[in-house]
Amino acid sequence: MPRASAEKRIEQLLDRSEIFYLIRFERLCRDIKDWDGWVGSYVPGSPVRTTWFDGTIEEFTEASKVKMGADSGAKHRIFPAKLHQKGDRAICESPAYISERVTFEGIEFDVMTHVRFHSRVVLTDNGWRLNSFEGIYESDSVQPVNPADTLPIDWNIVNAMRPSYRFLGFCQAYRSFDVSQELLGDDRPDLLDAFYAAERKWVDTRD
Repeated sequence: MPRASAEKRIEQLLDRSEIFYLIRFERLCRDIKDWDGWVGSYVPGSPVRTTWFDGTIEEFTEASKVKMGADSGAKHRIFPAKLHQKGDRAICESPAYISERVTFEGIEFDVMTHVRFHSRVVLTDNGWRLNSFEGIYESDSVQPVNPADTLPIDWNIVNAMRPSYRFLGFCQAYRSFDVSQELLGDDRPDLLDAFYAAERKWVDTRD
């Protein structure tokens, strides 16, 4: 198969660099509460789904202001890795982890979640922008900050959660959020296969 021209390869490299920068920038804006930068990373009205939220980016930002102003200090480390692009559309998937130190019933403990973040990306007049945000959950764990402490865990709630996000789900449920059991995760290949097929089709075809 003949190799693309140097000009085409440079264009592809620039697009890839810009998209990967956008993916990292979006998560940092969220973590440091740069609300304008966060919303500005998206096309208006873009859908967002996490363990505790399902709606638009604008609604997600307003809900996050409340949540992060209360007791949520979750931080995200994201590593853009897989990109499929065709013209002015792309999908990007990024291995990531979410770390959060929380205090329940006077006990401090750390929650670590391994996840992949998946987004549609579109080229706009202002450059590449996200057009969706979805978590694909892998596994999670908890540990007390003080090893002598007993974790304040309700195992009935934990065991009712999906294994790919059971402890993260418990923490959200403890805060009175509804946690869907139909989120994307490696433990539900049926959901994941259908999702990937639809995302690939979105890139490769036009309505």
